[in-house]
Amino acid sequence: MGIDIDVAKFLVSARERKVNFQKSLMLGNQQLHVFDAKTLGGILGLNDFPQIKNSTELLQHLGAEEVSAMDFSDYEGAAILHDLNKPIGDELKEKFTFVLDGGTTEHIFNFPVALRNAMEMVAVSGHLGIIAGGNNFLGHGFYQFSPELFYRTLSAENGFRVVRMIAAEVGGRWFEVADPKDVKGRVELINDQPVYLMVLAERIELRPIFETTPQQSDYIEMWHGEAEGKAVANAPGKLKNFLKKNEFVRQTLINFKQKQAENQLRREKSFSNSRVYKLVEK
Repeated sequence: MGIDIDVAKFLVSARERKVNFQKSLMLGNQQLHVFDAKTLGGILGLNDFPQIKNSTELLQHLGAEEVSAMDFSDYEGAAILHDLNKPIGDELKEKFTFVLDGGTTEHIFNFPVALRNAMEMVAVSGHLGIIAGGNNFLGHGFYQFSPELFYRTLSAENGFRVVRMIAAEVGGRWFEVADPKDVKGRVELINDQPVYLMVLAERIELRPIFETTPQQSDYIEMWHGEAEGKAVANAPGKLKNFLKKNEFVRQTLINFKQKQAENQLRREKSFSNSRVYKLVEK
């Protein structure tokens, strides 16, 4: 994926939230896709417009004193060579104040191991930034991701907390994303544009990661008997008899109810659902 305008703005917003970039690691040597110096200078809030040539220099402008890249091979100049499908060694754990997954783990088959690696490399009080493909990234990598995944993994049980999660239409609007556990329902989306999930999480304490397997929040509620059942009223007997004798009316009602249900579904699974998506300034 690399660092485009949306990702650059997200990184600047992380600096505004006091993220310490001092010792930064990129998973993959992320390419910088903001080519206009004036645009990038404006994003960084600079009066002059320096020629920032790559992602390392961008992170340095955000406060990094040391920037490393990790990759499977050194073909893009990564200094740390490691297959993220496999666990990292102890020498890499808690080593960085900021770890950036700018669109790498979606290309890693063994995603839970790759995510755990990224989490384990963050020092306590450090941060993990993840840019992942959400809607309409089919075929880009092995996976597309949902908000539920990151809320359940970057959680207190694993020593993390989500500071911010943004669903961003690429080159378009940004929306803060609610935790499905808080709204007691699934946070879903049907749309026609590519959407990034941009996640910023803080490591708040050292805890064994994934010692307990993350589970989807609505299933946990159902298993605990907390989900409310919805009563379905039966149609009165006379109405049933009438509909049996009037196939056209019955089919018209069925079609009307089906259309209503489809429209309701589209509203609930769109950015217009303010219960789960809040429009924010970039």
